[in-house]
Amino acid sequence: MQVRRLHPVALLYFWYQSFKSGLLYLFILFAFNFSDKLDGYFGGAVSIILLLTVVGGVLKYLRYTYELTPQEIILNSGIIFQKHLYISYAKIQTLQTRQWFYLRPFGLLSLQIETSSQSEDAPEAILPVVSRKVVAQIQAKRDALQEKEQQTETFFKSNSLAEKVPERSEPSYQIKGRDLNLYALTSLGFFPLVLGFLAIYNRLSNAIPQKYLDSTMETLAHESGLTLSLLAIVIVLLALGSSYLLVLNRYFGFEVHQEKEQLVTTKGLLQQNVVTARPEKIQAVVISQSFLRQALKLATVQLVLASQAASDEQDEDLVLLPVLSQGQALKKASRFVKWLPQKTPDLQMVGHIGRWRLLRNMLLPTVLLVVSVGVFFRPYGWLATILLPFALWIGHYAGANSGLAVTNSDILLAQSGHLLTRKMYLIPHNKIQALSMKQTVWMKKAGLSHLEIILRSGNSQHEEEVRYLPQEQVEKIYQWYRQK
Repeated sequence: MQVRRLHPVALLYFWYQSFKSGLLYLFILFAFNFSDKLDGYFGGAVSIILLLTVVGGVLKYLRYTYELTPQEIILNSGIIFQKHLYISYAKIQTLQTRQWFYLRPFGLLSLQIETSSQSEDAPEAILPVVSRKVVAQIQAKRDALQEKEQQTETFFKSNSLAEKVPERSEPSYQIKGRDLNLYALTSLGFFPLVLGFLAIYNRLSNAIPQKYLDSTMETLAHESGLTLSLLAIVIVLLALGSSYLLVLNRYFGFEVHQEKEQLVTTKGLLQQNVVTARPEKIQAVVISQSFLRQALKLATVQLVLASQAASDEQDEDLVLLPVLSQGQALKKASRFVKWLPQKTPDLQMVGHIGRWRLLRNMLLPTVLLVVSVGVFFRPYGWLATILLPFALWIGHYAGANSGLAVTNSDILLAQSGHLLTRKMYLIPHNKIQALSMKQTVWMKKAGLSHLEIILRSGNSQHEEEVRYLPQEQVEKIYQWYRQK
């Protein structure tokens, strides 16, 4: 087979990678130059590092080649020691493409290949810059081999039926502008952004001379409460605006459809991200609601995958349906995931004793923190008492939103409320890796137990825990798991 090179634009990718590697040496040079140890040699040293970066990028590009044989992809890389990677088309689990906006006019993109044999969090292989034609060739070869080797499974329709079904009958979903705005406006991403702004301020305060800080604090001390309040509102609005733009950029043009018995999701404005995932890699379906979306009766449907395709998503779960009515979540998600029930059965919720313990576990550490801060940093430290209502709210929310159920089709429903976000996991029996019952001596006396559910997520595991359930209920779930 003909050995191919990446598109020449890939040079920019390799230069970028080489520059990141050279940054460490540049920082070391700057550190030595500040102590006057490189006087007269600093410019020359920087020039040598930049020259090595450029040459290294060119050599990496020239040594990076690939071959598309009838049975496998062969990747060759390495400047001094050549590395050869063989990937069988039949072993490819997930294909993920990423396309930055500046590559779209040229029809170029980055392809990430994930197989069943990889053990790291990174993809098995990356083709940094290739054409759509190359991606289509790889997909066609993979589909042809997998159709021969795979037998019909419960998650799939038979090939003969798939050929008879017209293309328009395949389920699909495309987000509307109104729904995208609603999803972005109800995001709670502004909370970490506010903390990020505070962290930036803390770093800047360490770098700015103390006299300027003292001058600024003196100026603020003479400002009115109204001015300071307006400043705080501006910071919050900046965080809200940034969060809105980030969500808009990530989920712009979101679309999911079924193609050749595989789920394909497409999203992104500045960088278009396309993920192709096989249905049998779905370990669980998650119905997620923040307290704000819960109040508006909105929900997000996510997928827990046994692959790294969703490693850049929130909680590393692939978003299937970003925002829709709470009552329609399961019905619309079942078009893509066939084993889902049409509606949620009644959950057995945590009892009053369990709710009290969840509330206590959140409230007690907060009280100790408030007292400690108030005593050591008085009088202003007592402003930390504002945390107590939030702790009370978070503890109550956790208790009111935790429960379990098992459907007639052997699907376990586990719901919990953590940090004002309710998540309900729907897990088929055969996807549960392990169940664990946990209880302390005091919990045993009260007849309570924790249930921990272990799933495969990515190349590791995900642990979902429902706390302070009646022990009798946990034992029934455990026996259900063992008997199947």
